[in-house]
Amino acid sequence: MMRVLITGSNGFIGSHLVQACLARGDQVTAVVRSGSSADRLISVGPGVELCRVDLMCEAEIQNVFAEFRPDQVYHAAAKTRIPPAANLSDSVDSLEENVQSFLSVLRAAASSKAPPGAFVRLGTIAEYGDIPVPYVETQCERPRDSYGASMLTGTKYLEMLQSRLPFPAVTARLSLTYGPGQTGHQLVPYLIECLLSHRAAHIGRPDDARDLIHVDDVVRGLLLLGSDPSTAGPVVNISTGVPTKVRDVAMLLRDMIMAPEDLLQFGCPETPPMDLVNDPTLMKSSHNWKSQLPLIEGLRNTVEWAKHNHHGAKVTGQAS
Repeated sequence: MMRVLITGSNGFIGSHLVQACLARGDQVTAVVRSGSSADRLISVGPGVELCRVDLMCEAEIQNVFAEFRPDQVYHAAAKTRIPPAANLSDSVDSLEENVQSFLSVLRAAASSKAPPGAFVRLGTIAEYGDIPVPYVETQCERPRDSYGASMLTGTKYLEMLQSRLPFPAVTARLSLTYGPGQTGHQLVPYLIECLLSHRAAHIGRPDDARDLIHVDDVVRGLLLLGSDPSTAGPVVNISTGVPTKVRDVAMLLRDMIMAPEDLLQFGCPETPPMDLVNDPTLMKSSHNWKSQLPLIEGLRNTVEWAKHNHHGAKVTGQAS
């Protein structure tokens, strides 16, 4: 039995990771930020130790490591929606939320009397930014916003500190992940919620392409990295490598839900289409991993989950 500690365990990917670890018989410590909802963890069942911790308080985090002595750590805590502010406060917020909290967890793990055997940090495709696609781990990144820049900063810190850590560590750069349990303004849940509620879905950039990967494939890749973090190198993409136009995703979902055609409202942007696609070659060669769930099947099971959990929540704005 493995002892696993997961930060951000109440998030979309984190909660799926908790369930997968429990399914393989692990003892899981689910770390949740103080004041955050733990609704996603209510149905996961026994075997989970829920810890509410201020990730900015190193003493609290050190106590968690001292008590639970995890064999593996998955750092999934991050703030993804950081809108730009005229006074540049988004840059400060992103550093506090995504860099300082990560370094607090990393320091606690490294200074523990019984350090973990592996540390896996969840990164993002947003770290790459304005460079040619498909994105490869060795490219020089140019993030477009504070979220991408703060996550890239964490990646660089982890890479720089690797030689000083008592355990192997890796950043997994995830493509746009979707699946059952996801809510909010990400592309797939936004479209599904609008279509199920018979509200207009506004797609500002329909000809942009996205590398959409199902959460089950992501979790499978993360668990492989947790068992052997050093093989792939300091950074590795987890992705399908297959671009799909936003317009096509929207129309697939409309057909699955059998929603009226006029609910999809496509914009006409003045700038050229923008693609976000990771190259999964390194993950395939290092861990014999590849995405398995075709997009249409993944969207279908996500729609089925949404139908059974649909409460008509108000969604405004447009997909991101």
